[in-house]
Amino acid sequence: MSKSEALKEKKRGSLTSSLAENKVFFISGFTVFCLWLVFCWQGLSTVVEIWYGNEIFNHGFFIVPGSLYLIYLKRKTLLAQPFQSSPIAFIVIIPALLLYIIGIAGDIQLFLHAATFTLLPALIWLLIGTKAAKTILFPLVFMLFSIPVGEQLIPYLQEIAADGSVALLQLTGVPLFRSGLYIEIPQGRFLVAEACSGVSFFIASFVIGSLYAYLNLVSAKRRATFVAISLIFPVLANIVRVYGIILIAYWTDMEYAAGADHLIYGWFFFAFVIVCLLGIGELMRESAQPERQDYSAHTKPSISFTIFTVLFSLFIVSTAWAMNIASANETVSAPSKPLLSELKGESCSTTSWQPIIVNADAVKSIYLSGTHCSVKVYSAWFSEQDNELVSDLHRIFDPERYSLAETQQLVINDTAFTVYNVVSVSGEKLSVVRWYEVDDLLFSDAINTKVHQLKSVLFGNSSSGIMRVVAINSHDIAETENAVRDLISKHQK
Repeated sequence: MSKSEALKEKKRGSLTSSLAENKVFFISGFTVFCLWLVFCWQGLSTVVEIWYGNEIFNHGFFIVPGSLYLIYLKRKTLLAQPFQSSPIAFIVIIPALLLYIIGIAGDIQLFLHAATFTLLPALIWLLIGTKAAKTILFPLVFMLFSIPVGEQLIPYLQEIAADGSVALLQLTGVPLFRSGLYIEIPQGRFLVAEACSGVSFFIASFVIGSLYAYLNLVSAKRRATFVAISLIFPVLANIVRVYGIILIAYWTDMEYAAGADHLIYGWFFFAFVIVCLLGIGELMRESAQPERQDYSAHTKPSISFTIFTVLFSLFIVSTAWAMNIASANETVSAPSKPLLSELKGESCSTTSWQPIIVNADAVKSIYLSGTHCSVKVYSAWFSEQDNELVSDLHRIFDPERYSLAETQQLVINDTAFTVYNVVSVSGEKLSVVRWYEVDDLLFSDAINTKVHQLKSVLFGNSSSGIMRVVAINSHDIAETENAVRDLISKHQK
């Protein structure tokens, strides 16, 4: 045998030996991945629907592949670390499993998605151990950006955009009148709608800023500063965008206002914002110090049979529990009496107001008798079978037609209700109040309603319920209180 053939044979034997040593680790890793995939299937399927259907979260498709690529970039450092399964990861895994169960019980998709993408990096941590996980800490944490969260910020970002643009308009001498999210100038009226909130800019900037800080900045102080800039900069830029639209309309007598929004202040503006953000990053960029690491070190991965058995048992128990919860809520009986049957209605001309209620099993609306068509009541029943009583998809008014002017608190029978005073484009004023009824109990807020539904499901009961929405043609709090009090007393009889 020649010298070259002997060398090839030696390499082949070394590779075979390495594969044999790592065989248990690879099998364990594949098994854990399959457990995660099967257990979190509902969370994964629903999150993909959101990624695909909501442009705010389209970036979700790239987060996990991007995290895996970041891990690949650190492969030499990672492989130089000892792979020893760590039971410390259970402090994250067990709460994540419980959160997923709660998400199924309460039909709370946010919990499902948060648990799904918390479990994935936690399981990787469990397999490779704490020391190895520290070398890829950012890629593991980066996976959390897969969670579609942030839409709840829209109302706050709308207010900030409206406040900031009004301040700039006043500073530049543009006469205006503001009512809620409506901004009137002599040439016309503008609504700071949800599309003007800049939430897409905000989330994308946060993701890109975090990634850039990890790849190009070294010190923790600079990284934290740049991430903070990536959160503040898009908010300020969006204020300028809204201000620019209104200013162009003012200068051109509304001739170019609509076009400016799409042509100048659309994705081109977003691209400009990102370029500016990266430019700031380049000014802060610092040279990375070469790592002194012995990449020749090689240790055989150590998988604890006890840890793996505990993990497998946790998944089996959690899956059985989730299936039991799902089956317990399959049979739901409809309300004992028709919706709003306890109320007398009257014939009125239709109004532009109506709530946006998504996928209810039954919906009924009437104008309350004796109110001269000033009080309209909506009632919707949800079986919680492929629908949700409490959901961000439901709106008590159409944001394209109405703007929130203010909120007030109303206390009736020791229950605090939120009164939403809204105003339409035409100047119509409405006070809107919403509450929920589950198991003959009344709840005025979404959180307590969800908590009660969760308890019901965990104890094998139904979580179905009714949503009530009432609108009064006035901003008079006394009139609103009388209408709501009257409705509650009739419903509880």
